Amino acid sequence: NRFAGTFGLAGSISFFPAKVLGCLGDAGGVLVNDDELHKIIYQIHDHGRDVDDGLVKRWGRNSRLDNIQAAILLHKLNDYQKIVERRRSIATIYQSRLGNLEELSLPVAPGFEPEHFDVFQNYEVTAKSRDKLRNHLSNKCVGTLLQWGGVAIHQFRQLGFKEKCPKADVFFRSCLMLPMNVFLTDDDVHYVCDEIIQFYRG
Repeated sequence: NRFAGTFGLAGSISFFPAKVLGCLGDAGGVLVNDDELHKIIYQIHDHGRDVDDGLVKRWGRNSRLDNIQAAILLHKLNDYQKIVERRRSIATIYQSRLGNLEELSLPVAPGFEPEHFDVFQNYEVTAKSRDKLRNHLSNKCVGTLLQWGGVAIHQFRQLGFKEKCPKADVFFRSCLMLPMNVFLTDDDVHYVCDEIIQFYRG
């Protein structure tokens, strides 16, 4: 019953534009509830400068969030709950329209489990004949995405990984992200569902 970033030594949050709370460029934040760790993180993010006296006390980098990105995030934060509610509404439509297709495995629907409170950053399914479905949707002007380009992290052999993860391999052969953003209308979502049903049921 605790939100991400509120437990452990520290939590990091991405504000990449595609995120639920995203700005217009690359950005992120670190959540911490420890004064000494805060000072270290602050120093690293601002060329090693200390938060108290401004003296450089360690090697650092320029990872400061610029004012424009901060203003965008502050503005969007006012509507954060509405954004989450809209994403959950879209997920509910997907569940009601696609939940009975045995060819798909959907994420847990909003409200289905009392302890589950997904904000639906993405709407990722696993799909039988995934590549053919994706091609069909593309031909109908429906964009989809493959997580990490369809390659699991352990498959990045150039990074020296040699692990075998057969369940992840199976997942990455069938995973597909359907459209999920607040700019979608209900009609848009129903159109996506219509085309998926058309693909599987003809």
